[in-house]
Amino acid sequence: ESEEQIEAAKALQAKIDQEKAAKKAGKGKGERSLIVLDIKPFDAETDLEAIAKSIKEIAHDGIQNWGAEHKLMPLAFGINKLAISCVVYDNLMDVDTLTDLINEKHEDDVQSIDVQAMSKV
Repeated sequence: ESEEQIEAAKALQAKIDQEKAAKKAGKGKGERSLIVLDIKPFDAETDLEAIAKSIKEIAHDGIQNWGAEHKLMPLAFGINKLAISCVVYDNLMDVDTLTDLINEKHEDDVQSIDVQAMSKV
């Protein structure tokens, strides 16, 4: 490991420790919600697995984490939709911002994004 990697690891651990301490003190990032999105492509040729992988790489202070799994569900005429979930901090992220982030990255592939489910965590 290089010195940069060691420094990065130390900084990451310090941040994790700081967040744990803040959470214990009740000063965390606030309320959280689990959001499940239905992402519909323009056509059957769209690679939803690649889109899912790409979406899970989106990072934002308001996103705690993306769900480990995603589902491809049949829609119509051989087209599938992608169901993907994430946990967000309510005070830093809303549904509109989340869908905007996805649309910015995949505007040519995604026809629509709908909220399938949303609940407090």
